[in-house]
Amino acid sequence: MMFPFLKKAVLNAFDKPSTEAFPNPEAEGLGKYRGRIVFHEDKCVDCGKCIQVCSPIAITRTEEKVEGGTNITRSFDLTSCTFCGTCQDFCDEGSIELTTDYHMVAEDPKDLIVTGVTFKKDIAGHIVCDTSACIYCGLCMRNCPQSTIKVDRATKTWEINLDNCVKCGICIGKCPKKVLSFSEE
Repeated sequence: MMFPFLKKAVLNAFDKPSTEAFPNPEAEGLGKYRGRIVFHEDKCVDCGKCIQVCSPIAITRTEEKVEGGTNITRSFDLTSCTFCGTCQDFCDEGSIELTTDYHMVAEDPKDLIVTGVTFKKDIAGHIVCDTSACIYCGLCMRNCPQSTIKVDRATKTWEINLDNCVKCGICIGKCPKKVLSFSEE
């Protein structure tokens, strides 16, 4: 009874392996595989949505004041990330991308941290609304990542909490009538 297995074992000893050698750079994750994060810092407006929606708290933000603005460093810790893709889904600017790259083997955990630095120019003014042309649709309010804008269609009022505004400009881009802008003050 042992002979059929022994014959197979001897034949397998001379066959090629059925697995691929690692790392195989040609191999990619299939379909909608969510792998290594790529951060496009040139697209980031520092709205903070990614940090708000990250449940494992794998995204951190630090800032450093420099001449004319602030350097904002965003770090993605792939050792904590669950690769759920929520940060990518909530990023309106497309600055976060989950690739199909699954090659995440490292001896040093620092090799599994993706960082990018965004320069945010100092803006002296704040968001203002030309209420004479505003249609009070509420798109600015619904798209504000910090929930700083309040729009009431019934009373035709628009207000902003300047203390919470991060001056990302998303509301300006979403306004269909283009009545929002940064003041010159």
